[in-house]
Amino acid sequence: MPVLGAISCLENGSAPVQSAEYRSSGPIFDLKPIVRESVVDLTVGQQLSNFIVTQTGVNNAPTLTNREVCTSLSVADGDVVIIGGLAENRESSGRAGFPFLPGWMRFNTGQNEKTEIILMLQVKKL
Repeated sequence: MPVLGAISCLENGSAPVQSAEYRSSGPIFDLKPIVRESVVDLTVGQQLSNFIVTQTGVNNAPTLTNREVCTSLSVADGDVVIIGGLAENRESSGRAGFPFLPGWMRFNTGQNEKTEIILMLQVKKL
């Protein structure tokens, strides 16, 4: 997703130029194994990020929301590991109908969404 970057001004008096940075979003995983004689040490990084509309930002630039967790563990060859986390609850509500109608002729709307990332890994020495 492109986001606004720095503004550069050239010496010749031309209009300023604004750069764009590209940032990753969504589920991002980072796995760092260290293989030892009898176990494998794992560092598992999980990141969940998304862009939301900014009402008070500059030039309608989106805001990046980011959550991350890091887990360290030691596992034997062939072990299966299940890691849960980064749960999210989203609720929204509104009112639908024509505004000139009485309240009893309009209705409320709502949505409740729950998500969680579950990561399942099996460690195999090659």
